[in-house]
Amino acid sequence: MNASIRRITVLAATCAAAAWMVGCASSSAKLNHLSLGMSRDEVVKTLGRPHGVSAQGDVEFLTYNLLNKGVGDIKEFVVRIQKGSVESFGERSNFGSSLFGTNAPAGATAK
Repeated sequence: MNASIRRITVLAATCAAAAWMVGCASSSAKLNHLSLGMSRDEVVKTLGRPHGVSAQGDVEFLTYNLLNKGVGDIKEFVVRIQKGSVESFGERSNFGSSLFGTNAPAGATAK
C-alpha cells in the first residue's frame, strides 16, 4: 500500500472513530434538567437510554457517557435510583465509594 493510501485510510478510520464516540455520548448539559426525586422514566426521557444499568436490592444505577462540550471530553455520569426515584447523580469520579455505599453492584469499583 503506498503512503498516500495509507494516510487516507488512517484519516478515515480516525474520523469514523471520533464520530462514533461523539455519537454515543449525550451532552453533560442535560444533567441540569435532572433533580432529586425524579422517576426512572423521567431520567430516561431527559438523558436518553443509559449506556449501562446495574442494580442491587432496591438501588439501581444508570450509567451515561456524557460529552462535556466546553472541553470536548467524555465523562462517566451515574444516576442512583433508590425506591423508584433519583437519590443522587453526577460524575462518577466525584462520588468515590459513597456512590455505591453498601449497595455496590457486582464488579463496581469507585474511581
